[in-house]
Amino acid sequence: MWTNAITIALAWAAVPPATDEPTQSADPAEAPGTTIIVTPPSTESERRKELREFTKQIVRPPRMRQPVAKFLYPVCVQVLGLDAPDAEAIAERIRANARDLGIGADNNPKCLPTVRVAFMAPAAGPPERWLSYDSPSIAHLSGRQRERVLAETGPVRAWNRIVIRDARGQPFPLFDKLRPVFSTDFAPEMDQPYSGSDPIITAEITGAAVLISRDAAHGLTLAQLADYATVRTLIGTSAPSNEGGVPAPTILTLFGEAEPPAEMTSFDRALVAELYNASRNSSARRVYNDIARAAAETERTTRPQADALGQ
Repeated sequence: MWTNAITIALAWAAVPPATDEPTQSADPAEAPGTTIIVTPPSTESERRKELREFTKQIVRPPRMRQPVAKFLYPVCVQVLGLDAPDAEAIAERIRANARDLGIGADNNPKCLPTVRVAFMAPAAGPPERWLSYDSPSIAHLSGRQRERVLAETGPVRAWNRIVIRDARGQPFPLFDKLRPVFSTDFAPEMDQPYSGSDPIITAEITGAAVLISRDAAHGLTLAQLADYATVRTLIGTSAPSNEGGVPAPTILTLFGEAEPPAEMTSFDRALVAELYNASRNSSARRVYNDIARAAAETERTTRPQADALGQ
């Protein structure tokens, strides 16, 4: 899809000229053997640590002592910018993913969209021109969140609207430019967590959006696009850096690899499912550990099956 010519040079050693000097007998030099370096597989603990660090890399970090944000209610999905049949196919797969992963989905055609996926036409220009700091589309985000969105590179822009709630479920207001913005950037000192492990506040995703270049989506399957949007919206994530490769296959490399996964991977499913299996106010550290544990266990149980199929 998206050959290397290997040139092999053969050199012959010249025979040394005959001399009148007596030659000393010597044992023939032993041919050097081939050195094989065997690298043992990672231990369970090492693999969990590797997956935990990878999770921390791609999940957008919450502020100190705040949990990882998630939807608290079934999502309502809307897909724009494609022919109606294709848009509905993507929306339906996102809904199916949400149900399978424990979030739920609203099938009412008149529901208020909380997950929006828009495929941007070429007329919209390059992704760098889609949004600015003052764009109405992201005006409801805090300054920190807007900067993160604008710093993203590639053919995608994504964000989550997050509301931080106290122990009674009430949102914390942050007045930004004389208007209340309910965001992750503020939590009163009076509502500090009871312990360092679990905060008493919750972080709710109330809306999520993904903008995808239609040109960049060309050649990808509807399933790939739907699964990518699923992982970008149901949990606040960023595309991983491809420098040195990634430690686990993930649909988040859809626009960064020549041969990306055909669908959500076992790591992707653990990423989303473990967040939604956790308590609403579980600490970020606990969620990261749960994701790494689940992903490592899935790898361990599926490896023998893959080995058997390969024989």
